[in-house]
Amino acid sequence: MFISVKRHEREKQELISASTRLTDSILKGSAQGLFLLDAKDKILPQVSASMASLFRRQDFTNLSFDKLIGPLVTAKTLSVARAFMTQLQGAAAPSERAAVGDTTPPNPLQDVEVRLVDRDGTSETAHYSFEFNAVDFPGEPRAWLVRVTDITARVQQHRELEDLRIQLQTQGEILRSVMQSGGARFGAFLQRTDAAMNTINGVLKKPARQAEAFRNKLEETLDEVDRVRRDAAALKLTGLTDAARLMEDSLQELRSRGALSGSDFLPLAVKLDQLYGQFALLRSLASQAGPVAESDSAAESRMTDNGTQIIEVPKFLAQMPQKSQKSSQPKAHRMAQAGSLDSTLTALTELVAHEHHKTVVIETTGLVLVPPRYQATIKNVAIQLIRNAVMHGIETSAARQAASKPVHGTLHLEFKALPDQSFELHFQDDGRGLDSDQVRTTAIAKGLITADAATRLRDRQAIKLIFKSGYTTLTVAAGEAPHGTGMSLVRRYVHEAGGKIALATLVGHETRFKVTLPSLAAAEPQSAGETPAAAEEKVA
Repeated sequence: MFISVKRHEREKQELISASTRLTDSILKGSAQGLFLLDAKDKILPQVSASMASLFRRQDFTNLSFDKLIGPLVTAKTLSVARAFMTQLQGAAAPSERAAVGDTTPPNPLQDVEVRLVDRDGTSETAHYSFEFNAVDFPGEPRAWLVRVTDITARVQQHRELEDLRIQLQTQGEILRSVMQSGGARFGAFLQRTDAAMNTINGVLKKPARQAEAFRNKLEETLDEVDRVRRDAAALKLTGLTDAARLMEDSLQELRSRGALSGSDFLPLAVKLDQLYGQFALLRSLASQAGPVAESDSAAESRMTDNGTQIIEVPKFLAQMPQKSQKSSQPKAHRMAQAGSLDSTLTALTELVAHEHHKTVVIETTGLVLVPPRYQATIKNVAIQLIRNAVMHGIETSAARQAASKPVHGTLHLEFKALPDQSFELHFQDDGRGLDSDQVRTTAIAKGLITADAATRLRDRQAIKLIFKSGYTTLTVAAGEAPHGTGMSLVRRYVHEAGGKIALATLVGHETRFKVTLPSLAAAEPQSAGETPAAAEEKVA
């Protein structure tokens, strides 16, 4: 049977059209960024629709990979990417692979931190994974199909799991140390280390201009860090020991230099921050366990008449007890059931307030109504809101007295089910509130928005900047870990649950948050194409 030329051409065009429709469908529907990179490192015209949202631009034609990521990454990351692309373009073609083996270089771009600038001038940090798959056409130079995946949520979850792992490891080390050395010795260690941290901070702040002064600063700091490392190693506190060793190595390297200047001490900031962070974690976990036992041994033993040794539960390791509250504190706060979410949030409030030398009470209502589907979301959101309120919002007792407020700050947290079967979480503090001008200034200083863009924001829009990753008004002090992720985490938790968050504030008086969550029947997982940046933050 013969096929006419006209019929052959028609069928050929139908196949091409079907292939084009399939390609268009894939490019429009893919949640991942997809594009082809030719042998000259140029992006071919057809790209997936998601590329526009991933890279905050519309035109990709003839754009090089270097130009695509250059504005979004650090100089170091860009240098790594350029070196990788040079290796990639030189990889062997299929016909050569049998002789020389697969020369595709290992991919260093599987987790790239990018800084994205929105239309309003604000910016946020995300993590992208770039995968490169060779595409070989007969008689054509090799091209590369590049797949871009937003892995921000995965990276954040990994960090949270790693933080949890470190906390559990540290708790275990505290338990072993107290059981082996006694509560009194462990308490003395905490006091010595705290004093050493303060000394290090003071020494590094000393002004110095002459070589001898720089040497003295170096030796004094090294002595204190060495003392911390030895004490931590003796108690087998791994995290603190490792952080002290890293800083000690950096100090030893400075010691070997012939001349020192102030700029030589600047790189120590990262190592010092790690050291402070480890000690802050250690001190925080120790505080959660309650006061250090006053006896010489946290695990006191006594002998019965028949000679049997009984090991008593050490006070230091006991779960934080419910403290008796003053009559001025809310009844709901005093009645929190041990082991409940109310109890957990109450203990957290007390801990954070104690660490920041403030007096804060919390009133909780309706937490027993939280359905299992939303329990993790509510817990995570409440923890971040409490920490943020106590650290940033609630004033010190002296400042509150000066403002004619009660000496103790108060947090109100209420969960309730609505008639339409959706849910709301209300959170309020009676602190200093949010000053829109201060929020703008801080966001500009942190590089989250340009000055021009900030001036164009209305006050109701400006206070939403607190949801940006990296935003914080709190200065990092000795012994504290860096801040600036709490409210961005709140936004992420709410978005992942399919909810919305609203914010209202009155300067000098209060800040209120309202989290709305859909009914259980309507709560569906977010589509893979959506990102936390798409979460709606309304300002009431």
